[in-house]
Amino acid sequence: MGDGRGASLVQINVRHGMDDAAGELYGNGEALPDGTRVATRQSPGGKGGSGVVTWTADTLRAGPDGFRVVISAFNTGDQNEAATRETPALTMDQLREIALSKERDALR
Repeated sequence: MGDGRGASLVQINVRHGMDDAAGELYGNGEALPDGTRVATRQSPGGKGGSGVVTWTADTLRAGPDGFRVVISAFNTGDQNEAATRETPALTMDQLREIALSKERDALR
């Protein structure tokens, strides 16, 4: 079901073994009380679509497995095509909530 404002792509990436990149990826981010690192970014799209923007919530869970969850949303349904809406369908707060959800821990 769409919101009637144009297509919006959402990507979820899950990776293990990312603890060695914590300083580089989360240096200007936030550390939560449980040790989870969080960084958010808003940037131009990287695939060449005209006017495309990317909003990202990037998290790294504390612990030896380096469990990283990255949620990105775009203001288009195809990063190689022009933007179809002004902003992504999900807000930065929604992206952060999805990335930090305990449901992701089942993928550890």
